[in-house]
Amino acid sequence: MLINYELSHLTAPSLFPAAKSLWLRDISMVESHSLLKQGNFVTKRFLFGPDAIAKFKTDAATNGVQNPTRVEVVSALIWKCAMGASKEACGSQNTSRVIHFVNLRKKLVSDMSKDFICIMIWIANAVCHPDSNETTLYGLASKVRESISKVDVEFVNKAQGNKGYIVMMKSLQEIGQVGSKGPIDNYNFTSWCNMGFYEIDFGWGKPSWETGLVGDGIPVFMNLVTLMDTKSGGGIEAWLILDEKEMKILQCNQELLAYASLDPSPL
Repeated sequence: MLINYELSHLTAPSLFPAAKSLWLRDISMVESHSLLKQGNFVTKRFLFGPDAIAKFKTDAATNGVQNPTRVEVVSALIWKCAMGASKEACGSQNTSRVIHFVNLRKKLVSDMSKDFICIMIWIANAVCHPDSNETTLYGLASKVRESISKVDVEFVNKAQGNKGYIVMMKSLQEIGQVGSKGPIDNYNFTSWCNMGFYEIDFGWGKPSWETGLVGDGIPVFMNLVTLMDTKSGGGIEAWLILDEKEMKILQCNQELLAYASLDPSPL
């Protein structure tokens, strides 16, 4: 979960010594393997404009979600529609889980420079059971927000130092227990929003458009959603990788299409 490239004295292993231990590597490998599935995967891009997101956030706040972010409400909507697609494709509803990869860098209390070349992530875990009464859009938004909020400054501080492995191990064990209780649909989210990709200039100008991950034709992969800023700001481009059968259902979901456009021109 912790990937780093050394620069000066400050490295991920120096902040999180447990990253050197074999238990973290082994548990991470088992958990990562459980997220993989076989199928004919395809990729689709959905554009959520700033006006649609603003309305969505307002509606969510009105329905009890406290200060929802655009990433949280978009994640909840995609999760809800993906659950529906899975149920229609399979004929039954499995337990469903959203895994959000959370950037730890902004939660560190350190002298780390913004130019430091390092990736530090942890995973937030939100679960919805088939018999749950929280399958409404705003119920799922609350679940997503609650799970991400647990990976906060306090958690990161406790995870550091020689005793940090206890906190990290407990977190991974809780995540692993969910996946051991029968069939489960995993939906993995990674947010690249607010990372300033459109401001990068390597000498030939800033990018006109950035793309997410593409998984077309890969026989073994994972359900993956990459959330990215729109160039104009405020909106989100969601790159979804799902099994072809479920994607055909999802891309026709009218609740999703009420907020998003399917593969509009990027220019």
